Amino acid sequence: MEAREILNILDFIHGSRSALQDTVRRLEPDADWAIIVHLMRARILNHSVSITELIRKSGLPYGTASRRIQRMIEDGLIEKHVIGPGERRYELFPSSLLWEHCGQFVQRIKVLFAQTLGMRTDAQRDEEYFFGERRENMAGLLPPRTLFDGLSSRRAQPGLRFLFHQDNYFSSLRNLWVDIRSSAGRNADFELAELSELYEAVLANAAREVSDFDVVALNLPWVPEFVSKELVLPAARYRPTSDARRFHPAIWDCSSWAGQQAGVPLYITVEALAVRADLFEQNRLRAPRTPAEVLASASALQKAGGISGVSWNGARGSPIASAFMFFLNDHGGAVASAADRDECGFDIVEEQCRWSALLESDSARSTLEFMQQLLEVSAPDVLSFNGDRTMDEFMSGRCAMAYVWSMRAARFEFDLRSTVKGKVRYLARPNRHGARQTVPVGGFLLAVPSNLPRERMVLAAQAIDWMASSGARTSLAQNGLPLVPESGVGSDSEFDAASPVVSFVKELAQNRLLDTSMRPWLPVYHAIEDVLGEDIHDALSGLTSPSLALSRANRRIQALLDRMI
Repeated sequence: MEAREILNILDFIHGSRSALQDTVRRLEPDADWAIIVHLMRARILNHSVSITELIRKSGLPYGTASRRIQRMIEDGLIEKHVIGPGERRYELFPSSLLWEHCGQFVQRIKVLFAQTLGMRTDAQRDEEYFFGERRENMAGLLPPRTLFDGLSSRRAQPGLRFLFHQDNYFSSLRNLWVDIRSSAGRNADFELAELSELYEAVLANAAREVSDFDVVALNLPWVPEFVSKELVLPAARYRPTSDARRFHPAIWDCSSWAGQQAGVPLYITVEALAVRADLFEQNRLRAPRTPAEVLASASALQKAGGISGVSWNGARGSPIASAFMFFLNDHGGAVASAADRDECGFDIVEEQCRWSALLESDSARSTLEFMQQLLEVSAPDVLSFNGDRTMDEFMSGRCAMAYVWSMRAARFEFDLRSTVKGKVRYLARPNRHGARQTVPVGGFLLAVPSNLPRERMVLAAQAIDWMASSGARTSLAQNGLPLVPESGVGSDSEFDAASPVVSFVKELAQNRLLDTSMRPWLPVYHAIEDVLGEDIHDALSGLTSPSLALSRANRRIQALLDRMI
């Protein structure tokens, strides 16, 4: 069970108990409950608890409360952690035994609540649904009743199944789908995979005679490959009701290839530079605008604070490949370019253009030199960092800056473990000119596999329409998840206030600083990513020289580009 779900249930129980205390006069306070719930909440929210604070929360006289807490320590329910010299200062934490008991308790409450609501046939299996937080107008955010009716009328068939990316947006979307107040599906209907695993899983599913999934998520750079290989149905075939005019142009254009719409955009995310505004202010540093200033700021903060200067995705494979492509753009370069741009339209590049690899260039050499210098102000093991590790490094306060995707960055304000809430500023990517700083665009769309049986397409289309609807996305935007592709969602001040990254991305979009060209928009994109993920990592790991790595990568990518003609 997720920590936030435990917190939702504890808050619900505490609210009902408080109502009883307020209604029935002269009831004795339940000190044990008050102590337990305060310790559990503090642990989930990463807050420290002193003995004085816990005594006050118990509602008992000082001496009585002290004895009660000491008894709970002796019973193994509370642990003391010394935080100062000697043993005079310490903090209190719920023990693993108390955590286990509370977990069993909230699971039973969750099941009882689901049974009382009577909206789920699987109420006894608490792992299959989510206890959501309190919401006004919740009915407008849940999957529509017409979809429930469609599912119940096909009970002989399995329920809808989804293959999605493992991130906070898709996790929140799943939780809304399996909310305790709906009966649309179960957790088991969702398979969430990391990016590289998702690519292989979608390809493997496409190779089956009949698809195992009704709806799959496609990373935007994969669109040309999956459309050219006819692995997803053209959106026009299942007629989604989504209107192109509702969507941000940048992501709508990225959802098609050769004039064919691959699916319905779900969200966009941008990679920006997150900086600790408090540390920059304390050290009187200005925000970096060029790669050289990034290095200088990282070095200064590393020396001043005893933390690493900057984190970035340096792990072998997709993480370092994307990092290199984005840093290359910062230095004015590109992985490849069409021989004659004027003769090549956006949608006919594959058939009519000859492309050239551009990695034996000054900009590519400058980029690799910058990344080598970046190693000196990064954590020693940064070449093993993926997106999650980079996030954790920054969120825990172990680094001063981080190149992060905006969808993940929402965790800085909403993750219960974050130590940087309210301390983060977001910057467009510093570039060699220090002017018109842009950000690369990523994101996902929802698509229907081409091997899905025809009789399941209607329900798949209805599910996509709901997941990409204003209601579902408004719910997620209220939880601080950044800019969604629909122009109207996120335009209100309430969303700006939810998280600084929301207004940051919105402002970039309004100023047309979303860049969709930092990665080659080609059917061989994933193969190019594989090449860079190997050769660039080898160069930075010292396994080969930078010049040999760039030469080898250039040769291998040119072979891939020639194969398209």
